[in-house]
Amino acid sequence: MCGIFAYLNYNVARERRYILEVLFNGLRRLEYRGYDSSGIAIDADLRSPVAIDKGEGNDGRKEASRLPYNSAPPLVFRQEGKIESLVRSVYSEVDAMDLNLEKSFSVHAGIAHTRWATHGVPSPRNSHPQSSGACNEFLVVHNGIITNYEVLKETLIRHGFTFESETDTEVIPKLAKFVFDKARDEEEKVAEVLKLDGEMRDLAKSLIDTQSLLLLAYHLTVLRGYDVDQPRNLAKSVTTE
Repeated sequence: MCGIFAYLNYNVARERRYILEVLFNGLRRLEYRGYDSSGIAIDADLRSPVAIDKGEGNDGRKEASRLPYNSAPPLVFRQEGKIESLVRSVYSEVDAMDLNLEKSFSVHAGIAHTRWATHGVPSPRNSHPQSSGACNEFLVVHNGIITNYEVLKETLIRHGFTFESETDTEVIPKLAKFVFDKARDEEEKVAEVLKLDGEMRDLAKSLIDTQSLLLLAYHLTVLRGYDVDQPRNLAKSVTTE
């Protein structure tokens, strides 16, 4: 059984190093559930303006992105094996990219996941978070089963999406990207997302709203934790049971 965990600090200054440790400790608390791989996603630093296009559609034309121009694609780290292997890998990659661990965020949404393989072998590319594409516009950690993922996957492939993993999870962020790009209004977006069928818990992180997390729960429960000492300055974590 997979485990999902998230940490959202809102109007509470937290350094990147602290955020990483909260995510790692959240994963350690989920180890008892069993797993074969793990992963996390955190915010990156915007070193220069990011230009993102949506690629060529069925008519061969490129469209301008509706994503925020000043957003940097989130960083995704995934590793097969024990959580401590992920920890070592993350700090090694962070060091290689010269990422400032002391940088403080007044608002930050981080997500984490332990995976027990059901669709696809244990490997980094099948680990979560799963992404909507190269720019990580939507990232999802998932616990459960999507019973109609094959139909959704075929539909998305017909609309030009390329799948990198063998997981059912990957249809969620790609469906979110498709809906965001094509849906005319909020009601239509909700109707498209409701095409997911199965039993699942999902946490989604997006470039569209970097200050929020989206939690979906179909037929399964979740636990939410709050910092009761700072009710107006929220620091929140979400995990599953």
